[in-house]
Amino acid sequence: MQAAAEQEAELWAGYPAVLLDASRDGRTHARHRFAPLLVRRVETVHTDGEVRLKPYGPVLPHPRLARTHLGEEQAAQLAEDYYPQWQRGQHGMMADDIGVLLRNDYGLAATEELRPDRLAPSIDVRTPLQGARNAAVLFLAEPETSYASGVLKDFDRISGKTEKIGGTVLAALSPIPAERNSPADATASSPVQLVTPLPCNEAQAAVIRSAMTRRLTTATGPPGTGKSQLVTNTVATAVAAGQRVLVASTNNEAVNEVWERCEQLIPGSLIRTGSTSSPGRDGRKTDYRKVEHAALSRLQQSNVASATVATTRMDTRIAVEALERERNVLAETARTESWMLRAGEAREENAARLGMSVADLVGLLPTTTDLAQLARKIERRVQSRMPARLRAWRCRRLLKSLHLTASTCDPVEGCQSVAAFVAAESQWREHINAAAAIDDETLSNNFTEAERRVREASLELWRSVVSDTAFRGKKRICDLLSAPPGAPDWPAVSRVLDAAPAWAVTSLSARRFPTDPALFDLVVVDEASQCAIAHILPLLYRARRALVIGDAMQLPHISKLEPSREAGLRRDAGLRADWLEQHRLAHRRHSAFHAAENATGSALLLDEHFRCHPEIASLANELFYDGALTVLTDIRGRPSLDRPAVAWVDVRGSAVRESRTGSWMNDAEIATVEGFVRGRLRDLPPEATIGVVTPFKGQAEELRRRLRGLHDPATPDRLRIGTVHTFQGGERDLMVFSLVVGEGMPSSSVGWVSRQLNLWNVAITRARSHLIVLGDISRWQDKDGVVATALREAAEGSGGAESTGADSTADAQDELLKRLYEQLSTVSGESVALGVPVHGHSVDAVVRQADGTRRPILLDRGHHDENIDSSRHLRLMLHRTRLLDDGAGGSQAERRPAWRLFDTGSTQQ
Repeated sequence: MQAAAEQEAELWAGYPAVLLDASRDGRTHARHRFAPLLVRRVETVHTDGEVRLKPYGPVLPHPRLARTHLGEEQAAQLAEDYYPQWQRGQHGMMADDIGVLLRNDYGLAATEELRPDRLAPSIDVRTPLQGARNAAVLFLAEPETSYASGVLKDFDRISGKTEKIGGTVLAALSPIPAERNSPADATASSPVQLVTPLPCNEAQAAVIRSAMTRRLTTATGPPGTGKSQLVTNTVATAVAAGQRVLVASTNNEAVNEVWERCEQLIPGSLIRTGSTSSPGRDGRKTDYRKVEHAALSRLQQSNVASATVATTRMDTRIAVEALERERNVLAETARTESWMLRAGEAREENAARLGMSVADLVGLLPTTTDLAQLARKIERRVQSRMPARLRAWRCRRLLKSLHLTASTCDPVEGCQSVAAFVAAESQWREHINAAAAIDDETLSNNFTEAERRVREASLELWRSVVSDTAFRGKKRICDLLSAPPGAPDWPAVSRVLDAAPAWAVTSLSARRFPTDPALFDLVVVDEASQCAIAHILPLLYRARRALVIGDAMQLPHISKLEPSREAGLRRDAGLRADWLEQHRLAHRRHSAFHAAENATGSALLLDEHFRCHPEIASLANELFYDGALTVLTDIRGRPSLDRPAVAWVDVRGSAVRESRTGSWMNDAEIATVEGFVRGRLRDLPPEATIGVVTPFKGQAEELRRRLRGLHDPATPDRLRIGTVHTFQGGERDLMVFSLVVGEGMPSSSVGWVSRQLNLWNVAITRARSHLIVLGDISRWQDKDGVVATALREAAEGSGGAESTGADSTADAQDELLKRLYEQLSTVSGESVALGVPVHGHSVDAVVRQADGTRRPILLDRGHHDENIDSSRHLRLMLHRTRLLDDGAGGSQAERRPAWRLFDTGSTQQ
């Protein structure tokens, strides 16, 4: 107990002792190994002058024993599901519960009777059988802190300067509103000039503006919505504004993705630093201090840009204003079409009430009268306060003057309908010329060209700022480059930030920078759902503002902290579990993204998806994002196969544990994957990429072994195999998803897999063109989870709007679609089909013309969504229309504004 205190270690008790004399693959150990089956933390208490051990916290399966004997996945499942069926003092029930656990989960037996109330004085190692002994153990567990030693050192420094936290973004996580809601930054009062060298939609622009003005911004970035693109544009905007920016993440590949994008655009614009990395996908390590040195050396040789910063800043402003004018044109166009639609609907509705057609009723209206004035005149008669009989008489006379005497039995109601019709006709005539003159090709081309000019001007502004800043700071760069290796260089690092203001680093290497409050103006934390809260706190201390990007529906962070240790640390710090839960600050349960989202109250959503085939993306959209994403994937020109985007290959096989790791594998699926991949490597063009993903490490390792010979040295990255965790952030043209589940796997394991929604989401959204699911389809029924069911139904062609299009009962009741169908069907020599997908996207109709070409039709029902402004509505409609074109000489898609369905051609202009 004294040793525990001196080493800052924990005391644990365990029972029963499990003796292992061989590994799972049958190899005999040189000496006996043992570990307790179940463990619980204990503490020392002083009672009546005696020192006793008191247990506290939950009873847990020993984590290392479980991983060694069962494998990672089964151990994780056991840790999640296990709950003791006994209470204190119930020794018989405890022994029975342990016996069941040994037999059913570990495949072991007790070599001697388990009597928790009568423990053996020592562990029997003479009996030549492995299994459980009736012995308990008491042991020390030292906390694993070496991997985060830099973070701990940062905490030590921050703890001595807590009065400075209020000036940093770290204060935004405070549970005290007065500390969290600090006055806005000085920059918040100035308009933000976005600098976007890469495409930037409205949702991304909103995130950047918030990041440049608010202390803390949280953004949800679902797969394929342009997170790296967003971060790159954020870096450019901050640097162009003369600010320091740091990009960080626990995920090494997420940091590299942004760094490589910036490096391709402007070398040295974002400096990658850190220590020697873990091996990358190619198995090689990278010394990021050397990468930093090379980038600074290039910057030191920078010359002043050919165009001054003032010039490029003005060019960018002019380009942005031109783009804004084009947005206003789109907004005005969308509003005009919405007015026309409402007017057309109102004309038909009121004409029907009067028992006439729109054309006939228009023919009765005076041609020289101001219709708006006439509508007001009629409305005054209807609303006058004169006696009812007199009002009816006046309304009857008015109807008679319009030759509508017999149109209704109630003259007041008739006048109301006439007034509404005349008002609608007035609006129709007011906007008909502008609406009829709308040309989609001109609108689309003008907007696209304005966007291109913004990107070009932004890139030149960013380049000129990087060059100018580096040129003026050559002395600072030289001082850092000439610092002796291994010598403290924090002062030089602080000074060089004025010459090289943008840096990228993993969170555990943040000590490359001094632990100074608000050292950076902005820190961007990417893949924050995989970041532990503790790892980003030093980053937040080093910045005035933060942008935290993550996705709670992708893979979570993995904590090595055991629940009992977390409970002990929480108690030592005087924190309540419910308090941490309320503020989403519990280390094991919550990620950095959870904490930031709770602090900001909500997260901005990146809501346009560009990666997956629309049929694949629609699955993820409905299953994981409540349909909030707009799918804009362009599949034209992508490598693909002549088969559906989603397919399920039914493989009936047995699941067994791999002997070395204890992880699950399915040999029948492995054989099927091997044959399938070999064939697809022949069928697909050389540039096409293939991925094989599985939930289980054992399956992934065996697949890598079997398919090792298929790697072509000329295209080493063409085939990639791994678990879902290794694929987050990646994408492949064709993804094979091997589920492994089969005969021999207990239902509890199947249930555990089906509940991992984050895992399914990541696996599904890696596929760009095709998702091939391999598994025993009979084992994935509705009860086994909505995701597997949705995949099965999509593969069978019965799920998802993207595959069924408009051919449904609901669409049959759609009056606008009925009008469109009738209107299109009147053209001789053409046939019309509803519910036919084009390039993966659902369309309202496809017209097959006499020459054999097709014309996809998108019905624009007008702008009705309050969450989408009118300019964005039309931009998205134009974008979707372009995705349906077949290109030069092929079909040309058409956007059909809904108001045209009400154009009778009888309007007098």
